[in-house]
Amino acid sequence: MEGLPTELKRVPPPARPVRSSEPLDVQSTIEHWYRNTWGKDCIPFLDTFDFSPMKGDWGHRFLICGGHAVEQSLFVTYGSKFARLLALPDKAVTKVPFIRQIHEPYRDMFIEGYKQARTASSPVILEGAFDTASEFEAVFMPIMLQPHWSKQLILGSLEFRAADAAFAPPRRAAAG
Repeated sequence: MEGLPTELKRVPPPARPVRSSEPLDVQSTIEHWYRNTWGKDCIPFLDTFDFSPMKGDWGHRFLICGGHAVEQSLFVTYGSKFARLLALPDKAVTKVPFIRQIHEPYRDMFIEGYKQARTASSPVILEGAFDTASEFEAVFMPIMLQPHWSKQLILGSLEFRAADAAFAPPRRAAAG
């Protein structure tokens, strides 16, 4: 991916944030994912995954469902803070591939995170910058639907460390 500084990091189950400047939503999402696994290098199952802590608001979190082709994968849901960061409709559009809903500067990061999470058995963290004003940290983590299904869920969280509303792309109207 030209021009997009990202790196894959395998993360052990964290006890607490490593750096005080680390985005809390990304860290808490990773901790929650690990609480739902059943062993080292194991992907949690949808049947046993506890989504209840996210019922009120998903914040910076998102959930994608799809198979091998990122172009056919869909948002299941996402939080209001995630929607604001990426200028998405308040409610997830579930009939349009998620990658077509993401503005161009962010697409490569989402494609890379999605693809890496599909083959990972631990959280995939991507860090970098979209421009000189907005650094990001994102996590993508697999959740298994059924052991031999090609489709799975990707739970994630995205935060801009130095960005504010001025860096977000213009808000788009909901598509049906």
